[in-house]
Amino acid sequence: MTIRIRGALMALGASAAVSLSSLGAAPAQAAVELDKPECLAPAKPGGGYDLTCRLAATSLQQTGILKKPMAVNYMPGGIGAVAYNHVMGVRDDDPNLIVAASTGAALNLAEGKFGKYDGSEVRWLGAVATDYGAIVVREDAPWQNLDELMEDLKQNPGKVVFGAGGTVGSQDWMKAALTAKAADIDPRKLRYVAFEGGGESLAALLGNHIQVFTGDLSEIESQLKGGKVRVLAALSDERQGGAFADIPTAKEQGYDVEWPIWWLLHGRQGQR
Repeated sequence: MTIRIRGALMALGASAAVSLSSLGAAPAQAAVELDKPECLAPAKPGGGYDLTCRLAATSLQQTGILKKPMAVNYMPGGIGAVAYNHVMGVRDDDPNLIVAASTGAALNLAEGKFGKYDGSEVRWLGAVATDYGAIVVREDAPWQNLDELMEDLKQNPGKVVFGAGGTVGSQDWMKAALTAKAADIDPRKLRYVAFEGGGESLAALLGNHIQVFTGDLSEIESQLKGGKVRVLAALSDERQGGAFADIPTAKEQGYDVEWPIWWLLHGRQGQR
């Protein structure tokens, strides 16, 4: 497991409620019958929203809470805005549906980037996991550590192209901006390309269309194990375990930056 699974409270449909301490935990109540249980990921496959939905679907299946498997579907657009507005406008009475969200979605809602909605229109069901930001480059990139990247940026901030899922002001942009600021580099001088999600951003990194990906640890484990990427820093309070045990934090390299990500689920407001 690449992210820390927390105890989660998830509600689904009119009566389904389960407390999970980990994947494979014992069910808290009898199985619930839903016609077409679905988790909607507001991005393309391969990113954190995808992983959140798959964690929820696996948990509900393994614990026997749902009689039918939960489908995972995708609705990219507007860094979550399209899916959020679709649920509010079209499926606000659908008892089969839950939607993946994150601290990035919460930030966008707070900044008014989802239109007229402010977050009170949905029922927040619970946190599935905690993840952490990461500064990621290709395996053949010239930088071996965060210091080397920051030194290049100091010489020419526009030389290096950053990219991630979200526009300027989003959480992925904030990871780059805060790290640059910690090195006394003006974040406004950075070159940043916005993508729809982590999967698309990572593909751009591997294709050498961007040089630095400010994504999440959970998004890059397979590429890290395959030797395709190098993680210059984890934006966590301490080193993580497993595949990430050898990755230094930004803090231990002298940059006081942390960025935890909460992966959440929400449903329609009328769910109980």
